[in-house]
Amino acid sequence: MNIRPAEDKDRPIIAEIHARSWQENYRDYLSEELLDERIPELMAERWKNVEIGPKDIVLVAEDEQVQGFVAAWDDEMVYVDNLHVRSNCRSLGIGRKLLVGAARAAKENDRKAIWLHVVVGNDRAKSLYKRLGGVPDGIEDKDLYGTMVPNERILWRNINILAE
Repeated sequence: MNIRPAEDKDRPIIAEIHARSWQENYRDYLSEELLDERIPELMAERWKNVEIGPKDIVLVAEDEQVQGFVAAWDDEMVYVDNLHVRSNCRSLGIGRKLLVGAARAAKENDRKAIWLHVVVGNDRAKSLYKRLGGVPDGIEDKDLYGTMVPNERILWRNINILAE
């Protein structure tokens, strides 16, 4: 499994993985119309146009094909906006490797902390984040294309916990 920086040519596959992950995991929160009819196009447009700054981190995990990605936006505390792995590749350590890779890249940019949101009902992801040293830091609603969805904030105040 190779973890590498995403390239422009990866944008369509990132959008596909992102859309499919939402379709598989957000059925309890978002409408069927949004997930089935609009999300593929919305994600394709999003990943076609999103600006990735020099200190932003977008990594892909690939074997023979891209199997997952992480996108983290640089700020005083790096925000992991997305971490998605193909459903047939879950439980193989890919999500952990991507998240650790993002933390290491953020550390190289002299960042000290990293955080993310996870949908409140996504116990599988929350379990991973807690095993990796993430600390719950409150619940807040997040607007997902017009639907407010409760998300738990997970924080690594010391990026070294995740980067090592």
